[in-house]
Amino acid sequence: MIKFFIGIDFSKKTFDATIIERNKLDDKGIHCTFTNSLSGMKRFLSWVAGHTYMATSDDLLFCAEDTGLYSRVISDALSESGYFIWLESALRIKRSLGISRGKNDKKDSRDIAVYASRYQDKATRYVVPDERLEAIKALFMRRRFLKEQLRALKCRNKEMQPILKRNKLLGKSFRSDDRLGEAYRKEITSIEKEIRELINSSKELKQTFLILTSMKGIALVNATALIVYTANFKKFDYDARRIASFWGVAPFGQASGTSLHVTPHVSHYADKYLKSLLTEAVLCAMKFCPIIKSYAEKLLARGKHPNIVKNNAKNKMLHILVAMVRDGKVFQDTNERKIA
Repeated sequence: MIKFFIGIDFSKKTFDATIIERNKLDDKGIHCTFTNSLSGMKRFLSWVAGHTYMATSDDLLFCAEDTGLYSRVISDALSESGYFIWLESALRIKRSLGISRGKNDKKDSRDIAVYASRYQDKATRYVVPDERLEAIKALFMRRRFLKEQLRALKCRNKEMQPILKRNKLLGKSFRSDDRLGEAYRKEITSIEKEIRELINSSKELKQTFLILTSMKGIALVNATALIVYTANFKKFDYDARRIASFWGVAPFGQASGTSLHVTPHVSHYADKYLKSLLTEAVLCAMKFCPIIKSYAEKLLARGKHPNIVKNNAKNKMLHILVAMVRDGKVFQDTNERKIA
């Protein structure tokens, strides 16, 4: 039985914490601010122990917004120390507050503690990410950054061509962009090689990678994205609908009474970059993967809009991939019914 709820609001240099006792949600709680570091972590735990009457770790529930790098130091330390730390979506916490006026770090930490108390049945324990998956994700994000820089460089050079033709003095400066672009491409190739090596160094990740890439349209980038953002599919418990929602390809409708009837549409609450990668994969699959190609042709024959066809094909593709990984089977064109 949880006796104390500790809400944490992270920022870059500090974090605010508020302790609220069970059945006393109307109280202001006990608040304090600490530095976002390991030394601040030690002071934080001493402060918690002093205001929770030396309660055991089983009596405490720590809850915080998942703010990426800013929340890692304290969250990792709490998890490794055996405490139950729950990292929740900032949007979900915000939507749960209802009508709320004013905002500051102290208030936010209290709101998080209240949220933890009211929704403790939905709490999920934060686990320190696997080092290999964390390294692969860091490389994946670096590759994305370099690809964006390379694209921006190409776009700028293309736009500058009319000026370069008129002004010869700019030639030397912009010729260096060719060397810079080549450096970007070499670094991207090196990163992709390193990602492959890390995946191959793990028997489990290697198996998942081989299963995913057995389907036409899925190559290194999409397979890596699926592995790192789903924690090798364990984060979503092999639930294809949840993964499709995260990728932004699962349609949701709206209906209320007799006046509101909206046909299903995809939600904008999704990772648009992952969705764009999957779009490239499905365009390839619609040409070379018999199952996806046949499915898309059937939808087009029924008069569906091409964009709806692409989205439904992406949704089906994800469902097939999840089933393949769950069952440990590579893709086979003749086993559509068995895999899907």
